[in-house]
Amino acid sequence: MKNQKKIILYGICGGFTTFLNIGLFYILNQFINYKLSNLITLILVKLLSYVLNKIIVFRVKQSNKKELGKEFIRYGISRTLTFGIDYFGLILLVDYYFISKTIGKIIMTTIVVIINYLLGKKYVFTKKNTQ
Repeated sequence: MKNQKKIILYGICGGFTTFLNIGLFYILNQFINYKLSNLITLILVKLLSYVLNKIIVFRVKQSNKKELGKEFIRYGISRTLTFGIDYFGLILLVDYYFISKTIGKIIMTTIVVIINYLLGKKYVFTKKNTQ
């Protein structure tokens, strides 16, 4: 039951950040290059996602600043990986497979949301770090 609750909360928070990710990308893409739009969007959404995952989904409370720093570094590493998948995957879909920018963004966001949940659960917000 506890795992189902995390999945539901992740779905709600993930749904919000996914909506923001795609919506902000779409808006920015009207004014600037899609690669820059994607870069700006990914940075903002990754930071918001950390806060939502930490506070709402995984409810992690660190005992000291050192543990919090380690957690944030793990988050940064995992999100850098998925940032690369998202950023370069969109370029691949748009420039080489000629998929529309918005559809490509939706495809890549879907893939990354799944990977982010697994990394968050198994690597970033681990049980030994929760209270």
